[in-house]
Amino acid sequence: MRRTRSVYRAGGGYALPLIVDLLLVVVFAVIGRMSHAEGLSLAGIVTTGWPFVLGLLLAWVLVTLFRWKPWRPFPAGVFVWVVTVGGGMLLRLMIGDTAEVAFIIVASIVLGAFLLLPRLLLGTGRDARSTSDARTAVR
Repeated sequence: MRRTRSVYRAGGGYALPLIVDLLLVVVFAVIGRMSHAEGLSLAGIVTTGWPFVLGLLLAWVLVTLFRWKPWRPFPAGVFVWVVTVGGGMLLRLMIGDTAEVAFIIVASIVLGAFLLLPRLLLGTGRDARSTSDARTAVR
């Protein structure tokens, strides 16, 4: 039986998809700072991004506890997206920062694209190929 692997899950573990998610959340913070003409210092990026990184890490802990496949768009990808946005906004409010409706909408759209598109484009192919390979092996 020939084994195929998703690019998104290469290496067989959770490390690569988690790293991809973390990098995309950092890219979100960088884009946000650039769009508001704020500096791109490391401290500035951390200040903007940490609530969403913590939201993402919480989502990953829960996905792991639920034993969902984190590279799949549903339910894991949608869950990671919602908890990342919701957790990030909640943390921003808890420290006295703002969460204007326009920002919530933009953050939801951008993080939705960033966290779901890699799963849609790269993650589901593994499951489909593995299922067809398993069917072929049984025949």
